[in-house]
Amino acid sequence: MQLTDRIKNCNGCGACVVACKYVCVKMEEKDGLLRPAVNENGCNKCNACVLFCPLYNPVELPEFQQFFESSEDVRNRDMAPIYRKTMRNAKEGKHTEFVGTLCQIAALKSLRGDKLDHSIALFPVYCDEEQRSSCAACAACKFYK
Repeated sequence: MQLTDRIKNCNGCGACVVACKYVCVKMEEKDGLLRPAVNENGCNKCNACVLFCPLYNPVELPEFQQFFESSEDVRNRDMAPIYRKTMRNAKEGKHTEFVGTLCQIAALKSLRGDKLDHSIALFPVYCDEEQRSSCAACAACKFYK
């Protein structure tokens, strides 16, 4: 099944952007939420975008003792360069701090092959769909808690 068939359930984490080695996926704002836009002309239907999606291939997250207050900036930022930098730093053995929602942390773990190591300090922020106008209401927060 292709990403375009699944966009309606998207949480906007952006894992699909990094997963696509053909650079055919980008995030665009639609109705106040980030959604993937697929360039069908360049897409070779490899399904990497779906394979790395934490909603369709869930990963197990560590139990977090503390959550931090979220802001619109955390939820609506372009995550692809942040994932890439975090993964590059971890690969080089550099200590890295990652601040993100649970769906963004799940996306990072999925992109890292379902592994998070001690070089990445995680700072989860809470995304409350009842109070956040930018929440995709994907229920990932409930799923990953």
